[in-house]
Amino acid sequence: MDEGIHRNALSEEQMSGSQLTTKTSSVDNLDEMDHLIPVAIKVLHPGLVHQVQIDLLLMKMGSKIIGLFPGFKWLSMTEIVEEFEKLMTQQLDLRYEARNLERFQKNFLDVDFVKFPTPLHPFVTRNILVETFEESEPISQYLHAEVSTVLRQRLAKMGIDMLLKMVFVDNFVHADLHPGNILVQGITSFNAGRKDQTAIVDMCDTLIVEVQPSSCPLRLMLLDTGIVAELKGADLQNFKAVFAAVVQGQGERVAELILHHARANQCQDIERFKAEMAELVTKARMNTVALGKLQVANLLSSVFKLLMVHKAPGMKYCQRQETRQEEQMLTSGRTCPMLV
Repeated sequence: MDEGIHRNALSEEQMSGSQLTTKTSSVDNLDEMDHLIPVAIKVLHPGLVHQVQIDLLLMKMGSKIIGLFPGFKWLSMTEIVEEFEKLMTQQLDLRYEARNLERFQKNFLDVDFVKFPTPLHPFVTRNILVETFEESEPISQYLHAEVSTVLRQRLAKMGIDMLLKMVFVDNFVHADLHPGNILVQGITSFNAGRKDQTAIVDMCDTLIVEVQPSSCPLRLMLLDTGIVAELKGADLQNFKAVFAAVVQGQGERVAELILHHARANQCQDIERFKAEMAELVTKARMNTVALGKLQVANLLSSVFKLLMVHKAPGMKYCQRQETRQEEQMLTSGRTCPMLV
């Protein structure tokens, strides 16, 4: 989808002759230039919708053909393609992304270290999305070993706090969190040695100690909210149960939950599956003392491989999306949401 969407930022000078002003006025003099703001414009390329429809049709035909072969029904290919079709359809309507931006802004209204662009109505249509342009830098620039450890740890903690809030508090998750969609603001003002401020006030012979946490200028700016994940009812409860079992080191319980809620369980050796899942969970917990050595992507890859080997497809958790998020967000950190 990235190649089908064009992002462009207009400076105030570039916008002087544009129509991006208020409805009730036009740019007639320099005083009214103050009404102009930098914006980013996303535009769907002509012909993209038709091309995606053709691709989806071919995928549907392929999934149905694969489903006819013995032993492949448990993969639920038709259902997977249907889920993918929903995601792609939403991506082709930029009004959907605008609504997601507004919902994320509402969810993070009281969180000062996470920010989203603001869609500018009425300049939002099915094919065009105009939003505020946020000056920031890609987070990938700060994931290298040469960058201050304090800064990397701060960014990692912010990212994990943000992701856990999306998953467990809001149940509304940005499902395309690769480094290109995570930007950083406030780097130039960041001070690794900044400490909390303590004030002692004498009131009526009583000393009152007030500790004010130092404000951190760092903020994560999240872009491209066209793909989101949201679990419904029983699926959400199942996800929380699996998460709790992993945290508590109950590997066999994790296997039982997966088997119970699998779409098409064809596991032939349940006891072996439970034992191997317990071994995976145990190894992961042993690595909590050295999370810097834990490769989250490898861990999740091992879990999915185990599901494939035992023909026990996991619950409806959008496996690709979660793997991608956790791999990117945890690369530079020392905290793992699966193991806290």
